Amino acid sequence: MIRKCFVLMLAVAFVLALVGCSEGSSSNAEGNSGTNDAGENNAAGNAASGNADNGDLLIGASVPSLEFTFFVAAQKSWEEAADELGVEAPFYNAEDNQSKQNQDLEDMVTRGVDAIVVIPITTEGAVPAIKYANENGVPVFTVDRSAEGEDVEVVAHIGTNHVDMGEKAAQQFLEGLEERHPDVETWKVAELEGTPGSSAAIERGQGIHNVLEADDRVEIVTSLTGEFSSTVALDVAEDILTSNPELHGIISHNDMMIEGALQAASAANRADELVLVGMDGQKSTVQHIIEGNIYGTSLQLPSMLGDGLRTAVDYLNGEDVEENVWVPTELIDSSNAEEMLETEAW
Repeated sequence: MIRKCFVLMLAVAFVLALVGCSEGSSSNAEGNSGTNDAGENNAAGNAASGNADNGDLLIGASVPSLEFTFFVAAQKSWEEAADELGVEAPFYNAEDNQSKQNQDLEDMVTRGVDAIVVIPITTEGAVPAIKYANENGVPVFTVDRSAEGEDVEVVAHIGTNHVDMGEKAAQQFLEGLEERHPDVETWKVAELEGTPGSSAAIERGQGIHNVLEADDRVEIVTSLTGEFSSTVALDVAEDILTSNPELHGIISHNDMMIEGALQAASAANRADELVLVGMDGQKSTVQHIIEGNIYGTSLQLPSMLGDGLRTAVDYLNGEDVEENVWVPTELIDSSNAEEMLETEAW
């Protein structure tokens, strides 16, 4: 009897041991399940991050023309920003045709873009297309050149203060005239204007005239458009030089035009007598400053187009953006040209 009880006790102990092992295994399984839940939570977090990486955003850009060096550099900044942000970012070249730019903007809306970033060819010319985007709920951002019109809604403008840039360029121009022609009673100068109707040309011209017209020694003999083009400016500068045998300097709304003026002056053997000042800060102009052919320029960063894309992405992600994002500029002359050629010039 005692032996039977002993055997029975052993059997019970054996069963209890099995139950303990089973509970331990169950506990381990629950622990693994907890780890898997954490893994699933991490996966959900990664999925949320994936949504936040902007991969679903479609944002289009339009620039006036890739015949202009500034906009070629701006395209590069746009593509770099798109890669950085993970955004699908189609790029449109308006080919210096306002009708084409407007059609491109309307095509972006039809394509279903989430936002548009545009450098308008002219201040008022892009208004109908921007209104079309507004009516279809597509936010619009302008870069470099602004758009103005009744009932036009632009979320933000990213660019340089062109009036200030024109004023500083004109002050630099006066310094050059004083250095090269200190004994001349009246400085006779010419102005090469940018694309008619563009905010950059209007505002840079305003800044130039604010300074030059306030100086009694300056006589602006002519202001003619070179359309921001070196080729057009070459022809215009040739006419200016022919019509003005006495001329002390030319100030230009951009670097491409001042290089066209330099070419015309060199061909007429008059480059040494002229003070030439441009704006934008492209590398070829800075090199001319180093060589003494051009007196100065003002740096404008084409990376502002990439900044426009970043601003649009911030806005679409629910962040507050400033109505005007001003990109700083800097004067370039012989004192800092070599450094700027290696660092900031584009």
